[in-house]
Amino acid sequence: MTDADKRDRIIAAAYEVLSEKGYDKASTKEIANTAGVAQGLINYYFSSKDLLFAEVFRRQTINFCASFDHLIEPNQSELNPESILKLLEVSKKRALEEQDWFRLRQELFAIGLRNDAARETLREMLQTERQHISARVAEISGLPRSFTDVFASIFYSVFEGLSLQKVADSTFEYDQAYAMVAEMLGAYYEKLSKQRES
Repeated sequence: MTDADKRDRIIAAAYEVLSEKGYDKASTKEIANTAGVAQGLINYYFSSKDLLFAEVFRRQTINFCASFDHLIEPNQSELNPESILKLLEVSKKRALEEQDWFRLRQELFAIGLRNDAARETLREMLQTERQHISARVAEISGLPRSFTDVFASIFYSVFEGLSLQKVADSTFEYDQAYAMVAEMLGAYYEKLSKQRES
């Protein structure tokens, strides 16, 4: 097994253990057992649990971004409430179907605010998500990145805020909230389109 394989196994095992137990209860010993490697190997690749956790977040962020790519249809040339809802649906489903991962994200935010090394990864991953979403929206709409960058930051806030409410309160009207956001963003896009035409 190569060094890269061992590192990948550790990261995958860390995700599994962290998702199940949370940051505070996840031990490097259990992560090593799950990965099938010596515990000292974790310290060799990652100088702290915070940095291992940050790398888990990095990998999952890349996967999250890739989940939007199939939404771009080759001949699609406009943004509307329906296409916006399709973009929103990816994050909506993930929060419902992978609540352990969502809880883990919230823990990383806390770690990133208290640990300088992890904060850089947090900042980088937030930026990665926003830029990826912005690029996809720009492909669909043809709007300038100055607009789609702002859209992406709003989208990200919607994802985090609505998901937090749903995970904390199962009775929260999640679908209705997402539908309203899609309608509002669609109406705003329509307004911008009319302004560009005039």
